[in-house]
Amino acid sequence: MTPTAAHTRSDTIANSAARVSFLMPMHNGLEFTRVSLRTLQQTVDLSPHELILIDDASADGTAEFLDQLQTPCRVIHHEERAGYAVGMNRGAAMASGELLCLLNNDLIFTPGWLPPMLRAFEKFPNAGVVGNVQFNPRTRQYDHMGVVFDRDGVPRHFGRHFRFRPFRGYTKWHAVTAACCLVKKSVFLAAGGFDETYLNGCEDVDLCLTLGRLGHQHYVANDSIIAHYVSSSEGRHLFNSQNEQLFVQRWSSHLQQNLTPGDHRRFAANYVLRFLTKPWRYNGPKLGRSLLTLMTCGY
Repeated sequence: MTPTAAHTRSDTIANSAARVSFLMPMHNGLEFTRVSLRTLQQTVDLSPHELILIDDASADGTAEFLDQLQTPCRVIHHEERAGYAVGMNRGAAMASGELLCLLNNDLIFTPGWLPPMLRAFEKFPNAGVVGNVQFNPRTRQYDHMGVVFDRDGVPRHFGRHFRFRPFRGYTKWHAVTAACCLVKKSVFLAAGGFDETYLNGCEDVDLCLTLGRLGHQHYVANDSIIAHYVSSSEGRHLFNSQNEQLFVQRWSSHLQQNLTPGDHRRFAANYVLRFLTKPWRYNGPKLGRSLLTLMTCGY
């Protein structure tokens, strides 16, 4: 993608001692941004960290809101819409924190969400991307507990539509969503950041698999739970088909060679468990294949 012009507002000097740089891109959705920033400030003492906000050519008053914020922050304004990957890469390039916390602007943060994610880097020296559990406040159902793949390599959120949380502690996955995640800045930059060929989709899973090839492993901190309104940005799904096609072309062969029977069981369990309370939503052949996988694939 051709880089779009941008200008910045920086009312604070980069904090060279910052532990975490919080990066939040946005395109419109001002009502979500207000809530997300308010709950972030309510649940995290930002004074030892830094906040970087990326306005992706919003037209709903977001730019003016960000420039009037009293919270110390750095703001990047895109003059034309550039997409999630470009915004995050620009934010990461100017970040001073040891860790990057990548955030969507439609999150509601809950008390205690950050410490379990931070502890993962102490517990797992090889940690690449650390995610968390997310539920959709519209449906009161979970949306993300990790990422699984079908046999063609198409990624899907584990836990979507679940009404319960099956894991505790930390769970290892091939990938996690970047709607809310932590990654070391050095690791993110060494991998080249997000591939800007993707347009608001699959760039996070692509990065996770790239880091996996470099020896990193990815985890979900199951005791970190936040609310996520899920895909609230305008045009979020416009490029789903081409993003998925690019991802499958790039990673299908790799995944087919590296997914274990346990991975296939997780994918099958995800399908079986998501509709327990709505059995009429099952697809008969898919349900049959999933049950067969659960019975025949060992760990």
